Amino acid sequence: MPTLYFHLRNLGRKVTGTRRRQRRLFAELVRRGDLVLDVGANIGEFTGAFRDLGARVVAVEPQPRLTAHLRTRFRTDPLVTVVATAVSDREGEATLYTTSADALATLEATRANGGATGAGAELEWKDTITVPLRTLDAIVAEHGVPALVKIDVEGHEPGVVKGLTAARPSVFFEVNQPGAATVIDTLAGRGYTDFYVREGEQPDWVSREPMTAARVAEYLAGSTGDHDCLALAPDATADRRPAPARAGS
Repeated sequence: MPTLYFHLRNLGRKVTGTRRRQRRLFAELVRRGDLVLDVGANIGEFTGAFRDLGARVVAVEPQPRLTAHLRTRFRTDPLVTVVATAVSDREGEATLYTTSADALATLEATRANGGATGAGAELEWKDTITVPLRTLDAIVAEHGVPALVKIDVEGHEPGVVKGLTAARPSVFFEVNQPGAATVIDTLAGRGYTDFYVREGEQPDWVSREPMTAARVAEYLAGSTGDHDCLALAPDATADRRPAPARAGS
């Protein structure tokens, strides 16, 4: 049954155009030959989109059945490396809370116990496994400095970002409350000034004009629905940032 489940989920994402939308969203940020870290890779739709853009991808995923799926899915692609670990601000081991409903998992006990909001928070998180922990700094030291880090870890985004101090790539993260403001504050404290928001799984940003850290935190605090946020690399060149919308478009 797991093989059928992943096949049907991959097919469903393909039919709804998820990979195509991700590819459009990141086309201005990722170039052929770049390294991208896909933290919380799940079934690999982001990894696939990054590969479509020519990037080398390190797909980081702690759930054994998902890492097995990723290794099967990308077994013929030498530019995809699957790393079986959770990511936080320390090294070691941790308890991962899981749900069978949608292959989601979290390190956050509060989220698993119903104390958070956002996509997946309403699910029943009834199983646990012990998983290894690594920091982004350790992964960067092993695999190289990325152009982009994508983070989707069901509420543990603050812990992941706190473990990234050795490099300042663009950071794309799922907005999970209440920790989103902490992620923004941490990145702002490391010199990130330009932020963008995506609503749902749209293939473009809510605004192509960058928001400040204070403005994006205010916007997200007052918004409902699912959002992602991009913190642009402080040293991003003009060709590595969302271009302003043309007049009349």
